[in-house]
Amino acid sequence: MDHQGHGLALDHAIFTTPNRVQFPGVSAPRQKNHDGATSVLYPQGVGDTVTLVAFEKDAPKDDWNPTLVNHEGFFTDVPGFENLAEGHSAKNLGSLSLARQGKWFYWGYSIDPERMTAPAADTLVNVLHYMRGKRDARSVAFVNVTRRILQTYLELHAESGYLRGIEEHWPGQLVPEALATYTDRTPAGAKAWLERYGPYLFTGKGPEHRSERYKQRFAIDGDAMALATPNHLRTSLERWLQLAAGPDGEDKARALRCLQRYVHAEVAPKDGDWAAWYGRERDRIVFIESTGYWWQLDPRVLEREAVAR
Repeated sequence: MDHQGHGLALDHAIFTTPNRVQFPGVSAPRQKNHDGATSVLYPQGVGDTVTLVAFEKDAPKDDWNPTLVNHEGFFTDVPGFENLAEGHSAKNLGSLSLARQGKWFYWGYSIDPERMTAPAADTLVNVLHYMRGKRDARSVAFVNVTRRILQTYLELHAESGYLRGIEEHWPGQLVPEALATYTDRTPAGAKAWLERYGPYLFTGKGPEHRSERYKQRFAIDGDAMALATPNHLRTSLERWLQLAAGPDGEDKARALRCLQRYVHAEVAPKDGDWAAWYGRERDRIVFIESTGYWWQLDPRVLEREAVAR
């Protein structure tokens, strides 16, 4: 990313309170890597042009002034996550430059204060005011990037012909059993593999899922796949609960293993009564990939309950 941004959520408090921020914008043609892509701030995709705004004045010509790059797909599964601006990235639509989760704010511009444009400085002041009211907001622990990383490799190839992600980084993030299924390391083969196995990938459960280089390695959940229950869907959770309450058999055993694999110990029933548990906790739980692929207590619910007490 460079020193610019676009897609700003200008109705958000960080652009309105206490300073009403007005960024002068420059119209730029839609980038090739935006074709067919959507993001939180561009749910219908990008039009023929985007409006770029500057966070830094007089960007250094002979010196590299880096910005922080992350893709929203690694974080947007966290309830309450706010994506507030996209960075001007040559890679993907959905690159974060301003975002909040819980009590943490992500400011993606490594700019010395004296080099900020006036609107950027006003925005930073607004951020400080906004986050003062988020001191008691609930954050969740980050354990692993989401399976979205694999889709990103496909997008990078489509945008620039980049193959290293598909040929090196992708297989490097698979446990041996999953790696054995990844035999066609071409873009078409990677796409077909992700379509087949993507809904059943998981990580973050134990040492077998850790990688010194990539931090996480993905496994394929054979139980969820056999039941045709993508692990992130509530309908899948409810199917596991239905099977767990049914007659003994392989499907019931698979469902129970899925419940044990994906329902966090802090919220799982201690007495094994899954039906009663779901009746109590249905509206309090949410599935989050980046915390380790768990059904867990929704941090927004915990905040509301704390206020009510």
